[in-house]
Amino acid sequence: MNNFKTNIPALDNENIILFKASEVLERLGNEPNPTADQFYAQLVNSDFPAEEHEGIILAAISIETMMQLDTLEDMVDPTIH
Repeated sequence: MNNFKTNIPALDNENIILFKASEVLERLGNEPNPTADQFYAQLVNSDFPAEEHEGIILAAISIETMMQLDTLEDMVDPTIH
């Protein structure tokens, strides 16, 4: 996992959660729009503590929302996560 540190603890914690969410998403493959069931199954099978799951779920939703493909653009083999 990448390790980015700033002088802002809240930002550092948010980055950690975002990297964990992206790790779970990457385990699902590179297809857009994984289902919630697929994501939850992968999250449960991860080594992340249960108390972090809510933050990881919210971060994954943010990542998937930001990475929606614009159908007007001509992209070849885009990376989804």
